[in-house]
Amino acid sequence: MAYWRALAHVVLLITLVVWSFSFLAAARLRESVGLADSLVARFLPVVLGSALLLLWRRPLRLPRAAWWMVAAMAALGVVGYNLFFFHGLKTVPTGTAALIIALNPAFTALIARLVLGEAFGWRKTLGLALALAGVFVVIRFGSDRPVDWPYLSSALLLAMAPLCWACYTVVGRLMPAAADAFDTTYALLLVGGLPLVALATPGLGHTLLTDRGALGAALYLALPCTLFGYAAWIWALKRLPAGEVAAFVFLNPPLATLWAWLFEGQPIRPPFVIGALVLLLGVAAIVLPLPGPGASVANDPGRNTSESPA
Repeated sequence: MAYWRALAHVVLLITLVVWSFSFLAAARLRESVGLADSLVARFLPVVLGSALLLLWRRPLRLPRAAWWMVAAMAALGVVGYNLFFFHGLKTVPTGTAALIIALNPAFTALIARLVLGEAFGWRKTLGLALALAGVFVVIRFGSDRPVDWPYLSSALLLAMAPLCWACYTVVGRLMPAAADAFDTTYALLLVGGLPLVALATPGLGHTLLTDRGALGAALYLALPCTLFGYAAWIWALKRLPAGEVAAFVFLNPPLATLWAWLFEGQPIRPPFVIGALVLLLGVAAIVLPLPGPGASVANDPGRNTSESPA
């Protein structure tokens, strides 16, 4: 038991490190290709890989009643999330983008309250207020870029990405217990990726073949971040309590900010640090359990299989 818990912690740590580079990879891909081609470049390998994995895993443990939820989750978590994600990374600095994406647990808790009637007491209300205040400080004062309409609109649209993912997560909580987490994940990646692949333009293949940086970024987003990262995340979630898993999510924004500073030379200004701390404090108030008996509950795979997007 101790061995599997330790291994699950290692797998989570590696997965979060892999995902923390996804912001740099997405920004690099957007330097070379447009929005539609960025989506195609990421999801063509994902669609092929998901199809092969689903064929290998037959017969699938997906009840007929679950397929409408798979379609809804594909529209929200694949199409919606990535559309706003790639659009925002064209303009928003990668460190700032990682913090905006970190709003996901706050949005999830709020939508779960509105749709599922889950508890949302004073602690989560305060956490939501802190998270929104923190992201405002990061966007308004955390960068040396002028806060003009192109930048502000990109940041606001980027915030739609964690909102899409929050809706995706809430729909996932309605998934029948008989639905297998791996089968569900790869089915929605296939269903959501197929319409994106149809957006391919004739020049995409030539661009990727002549631009090794863009090709590497696309493959990084498709393989370790999506196909392998999602599987590793789900495997670890089945072996750890939800509170422990939620704590690992807080590694993503600091690591993404560190990579932006090291590889892009993005300055880390005091307002950015203050805003980041306020935002993460707010998210912690929402997702981390209160100390005490029974606070660390066993993880429910149906509720938490995709809480951390990349």
